[in-house]
Amino acid sequence: MKSSRTTAVDLHEHTAGQITVFAVLALASMCALYVFVAAPALESFFASFLRMDAVQDGSKVVYALGESRSDTVSTGFTTWGLVDDEVVAKQSIITANPEDVTFQATYVFRPFQALLPLVVVGGIVLAAIITVVFPTGFVRQKIEREILTTLDRIAVTRYGEHTNEEIRRLRKDISTADLRKLHDLADTYGMPYSDLELLQGALRWGESNGFQRVMRTHDAMKFYMREYFTDRYSNTILGLVYIGAAVLIIVIGIRGLKFLPATDPSIVLGALGLEFMLLVTYAVVLMYGRSDEQQRTTSERVSQSDTGVDAETEQLLRAFLAVPRREDAA
Repeated sequence: MKSSRTTAVDLHEHTAGQITVFAVLALASMCALYVFVAAPALESFFASFLRMDAVQDGSKVVYALGESRSDTVSTGFTTWGLVDDEVVAKQSIITANPEDVTFQATYVFRPFQALLPLVVVGGIVLAAIITVVFPTGFVRQKIEREILTTLDRIAVTRYGEHTNEEIRRLRKDISTADLRKLHDLADTYGMPYSDLELLQGALRWGESNGFQRVMRTHDAMKFYMREYFTDRYSNTILGLVYIGAAVLIIVIGIRGLKFLPATDPSIVLGALGLEFMLLVTYAVVLMYGRSDEQQRTTSERVSQSDTGVDAETEQLLRAFLAVPRREDAA
């Protein structure tokens, strides 16, 4: 793995190729999740629990918009008609041409609207996991950057001005340390043991190859989430959770006023899916983030390192300033 301070600075910038590959992978993952996972799962749910078939073969369906109004739509990939399975079975025997059939649908379901939040978040997560494994992947570069940044911070605390050789020595000491030595190193470096343990897992991930690296991907992701993502984006995600709740309240209110028909629950389910995914994301941030006590300890340590004054030195300065001074005789 890379070990120079200059490389750590270079890793802050991503190439256009990395961003493009990540975007393409995210889009492909979204499409794959929708076509092969989410849509079939919904069809199975409707068939098993509601005893309804999701008609999407081009047949026309009639559904109620209100007490005395109805509408007719053509089914397809983006519009499903939920019809009683017995009715579908009988009608399929009568005619083989779907375009000549008109069903009375209990619900009209637009899966793209309902599944969009789930598919988008799932696609981004899959793309992130895939690019951790790629040699020049988008997320992998971020993890390597945070590893070097953390090693540099430890080296500054221990050596002050340091060389690349000292960085490599730190890397080796942490990576090869057993449980007892890791506790000793945590005391020596003045950092929590849990943080050093996560750094060790990330270092071992970077030094492994092939299938072993894939198996240690979670260790690298935990380190990145703790050291960077949760600290930087926790407030943003919490704000998005509140925005999602506001959207859900508005959608439910509009549905309560009957501006949205009860026979088309797609938008309501989409709002529920949005809030669900935001809450899950925030829960993950809380799981991988530091506790309040760890955050206070980290802030105090950073403050001391910034000022260059430790507790003992500060006490000596206070004692020196408290000593009364005699004025020289004129």
